[in-house]
Order: sequence, then C-alpha cells, then structure tokens
Amino acid sequence: MRWVTDDAGRRWLVERVGRTSGIVPTRSREGLFPEPADIVRFSCESDKSEADREVTTRAGLLEQLTETELRALLNIAPRAPGG
Repeated sequence: MRWVTDDAGRRWLVERVGRTSGIVPTRSREGLFPEPADIVRFSCESDKSEADREVTTRAGLLEQLTETELRALLNIAPRAPGG
C-alpha cells in the first residue's frame, strides 16, 4: 500500500488488488511468452466523490515505483469496474 497526491492536491491510496496471468496475444510473437501484470487500484481518500481507478502495470512491488510513476499511472487509469 502506498499514498500519492495528484496535481489537484487530492490524496490517493494505491494498492495492488490482483495480478493478470499473462494473456496470450492474438498475434503470435515467436519465442515470447506473455508476462503477468499487476492490477493497481487508486482510491481517493480526500474526496470520496471520486471514483476508484484501476490500471495494469509491470509486475513487481509497489515500493519499486517512484512517486512520479504512480502519479503518471493515476493520470491514465480509467474508472474501476463497478465504480
């Protein structure tokens, strides 16, 4: 679990909520196996009217991502399913 502040000053909780298994691409890429990806959810703690957002990123620990990388993921993350 991590925290990030967006450009508007809102505070977001960042947590890994799952991992993909690595879906086989529709076009074959010789010798390459699909890699798993982490599913990361952003929940706005300072403005509950903001919908949760989810995005996939390279598999690994959230601690390995910089504040700048987290903010960039937040900026591209669409609303979470059901949110």
